[in-house]
Amino acid sequence: MSSLTAIDRQATEGGALGVRVLKRYHTEGDSCFELRTEFEILPGITILLGHSGAGKTTLLHSIAGLSNPEQGRITIGRKVVFDSAQKINLEPARRKVAFVFQDLALFPHLTVEENVGYGLRRFDAVDREQRIAAVLESFQIAHLRKRLPRGISGGEQQRVALARSLVTEPSVLLLDEPLSSLDIQTKGLIIDDLRKWNDVRRIPMLYVTHNHEEVFALGERVIALEKGRIVADGAPLDVMPLARRETMAQFTSFENLFDAIVTGTNQQQETMTCRLVGTPVELEVPLTRVPLGKKVRLGIRASEIIFASMRPELLSTCNVLHGQLRALNPIGATIEARVDCGVEFRVRLRRGLLESSIRSSSEAWMIIRTHSCHLIHNEQLGPLQRLFVFVCSGNTSRSPMAQAICNAEIARRLKIPYEELRARGMLTLSAGLSATPGRPMTPDAWNVLREIGVPVPEHQARNLDAQMANDAEAIFCMTQEQQQLAMAMFPEASSKIYRLRANQDIDDPSGKGKWEFLNLAKVLQHSIHECLGGLGIVDAQN
Repeated sequence: MSSLTAIDRQATEGGALGVRVLKRYHTEGDSCFELRTEFEILPGITILLGHSGAGKTTLLHSIAGLSNPEQGRITIGRKVVFDSAQKINLEPARRKVAFVFQDLALFPHLTVEENVGYGLRRFDAVDREQRIAAVLESFQIAHLRKRLPRGISGGEQQRVALARSLVTEPSVLLLDEPLSSLDIQTKGLIIDDLRKWNDVRRIPMLYVTHNHEEVFALGERVIALEKGRIVADGAPLDVMPLARRETMAQFTSFENLFDAIVTGTNQQQETMTCRLVGTPVELEVPLTRVPLGKKVRLGIRASEIIFASMRPELLSTCNVLHGQLRALNPIGATIEARVDCGVEFRVRLRRGLLESSIRSSSEAWMIIRTHSCHLIHNEQLGPLQRLFVFVCSGNTSRSPMAQAICNAEIARRLKIPYEELRARGMLTLSAGLSATPGRPMTPDAWNVLREIGVPVPEHQARNLDAQMANDAEAIFCMTQEQQQLAMAMFPEASSKIYRLRANQDIDDPSGKGKWEFLNLAKVLQHSIHECLGGLGIVDAQN
């Protein structure tokens, strides 16, 4: 890692962002979190990875001036925006740092044009109009300029939020999971536009995401943050495998998920053979304690499959599969190949890499390393093998709404009737930490679920207990305080207790009216969408 002297020198040579910060804050009791990082970012897109609580949001807030570090120095180009030793601390408005949050915060009463131009109120009319027109064109939303946010799609709203941040021509752009709620196709199109914009402007962009597709589509560099420290820094292809092997495997979902039967073992090579259900395809996977004849679930990431248009030779420790190429779909800076081997595989390729030769042949060979085949879970764990629990305090609004929305989303992804979830071993429950048992769901919550078309469960409040915590695969709390309380109550389950919205609490809207409950439903839908992908429940419609 560079010394501060090197960072200071490099930051004055162009539009680089130089950061050295120390930030401490108390979390619970006498516990203290410490963010201690030092890095320099050149113009281009840098991805910031890390678990919830790793310090990502604290770092972004420090750069933007929304939070003050105890010690450190932050430079943007030749400008020092923060220096604890020299007592320099520029206010956020003078730093020329744009910040795009996960919640878009568009003004609902302003048109697209008015939202984008909101930060240009002090500019003269001609300059203001030129800037607005250029950025609307860049993000392909010029035709929406007179529309209100409620009259456009989620992807279009995200384009408006990006355009509003970039129209001021910032020196640095910070993005905190801006595309997390979007489908893959919409996300890919926006990523393309963002890359094109940055190819022209070339400013430092620090982009927080949990999605490995965005890492490879956008990132020129990846910084992995863990417990306030940088644990990996480099090119995506170098950092991501390391992150998967260590502590961040949960952030990368599997595009390829298959049911399989264990048909053999090889103790000497520490592998076992699994046949994909309904096909003759067999894969060698890492050896685990699963008896012969048992059903397992295998996950393989599209980026971990090597693609070839000719049969590879001299490979002895890899799975080699032959199939037919069915489709090539562009996704951002990559291409997704769909290969039929009796079952469909998805393979991620970089654009331009053998693209012309691949398109000229329908033959496809796939090379899959043994350790790229991941055992997701054993199908023989019983009826509660995939129990998810949503937790809030009183258990009459937030958690039952999350339960209903999650069940509906799982049923949609698996293409099965809602009523079959329990029979398939997929079960979502809601619980409280200080609930009055037996209380019904609040009328506002019930009405909003009906309005958005989600089946309303029969609900009576209950509290999280030891059996439920033991059976659950994951427990999602609405606030950080609830997460900490649940972990204290059930320490044996602490490793699977999360905050549903990683970087922000989901507040109780009770007593605030229907619109707040509608906003709650939207937040829950977006958060659950991301969680299910991370848990390996992929969308069967993609």
